[in-house]
Amino acid sequence: MDGSGKRVLIVDDDHHARFLLRALLGHAGYTVVSACDGHAALHELQRQHFDAVVTDYRMPFLNGIELLRSIYNQYPWVPVILMSGSLPGPEELVLSDCQPIGWLKKPYDKSSLLELVRVAVDRQLVAYETDVKYQPTVDPG
Repeated sequence: MDGSGKRVLIVDDDHHARFLLRALLGHAGYTVVSACDGHAALHELQRQHFDAVVTDYRMPFLNGIELLRSIYNQYPWVPVILMSGSLPGPEELVLSDCQPIGWLKKPYDKSSLLELVRVAVDRQLVAYETDVKYQPTVDPG
């Protein structure tokens, strides 16, 4: 897989998880920037363009869903992938009109993550040009 320099923002409060994601996506050809929490992620999104965001669900300050809502409201064309050690309950999946492009259960399968990021980056261009709303997918892990 070739990320061809597409820009991905990784958001996770775990330094080790950020390091591993950065290495995996960087090796696949993506340009990767990381943030340690939702506030730092929003700051990065204000500073530069991203083709996709991969974020942990459980984080202090802003959790993944709160970050998703903020991104959706400010940058609706940027697809978001949420990751978690446990899949959310049905009440957490009902996010009104903002949806992640997909969920990945930790520990994630590397090929599933790379495929979901590829799909997200591909849809980002379409969404930016047509304001498409995303249909989420769930990887049961």
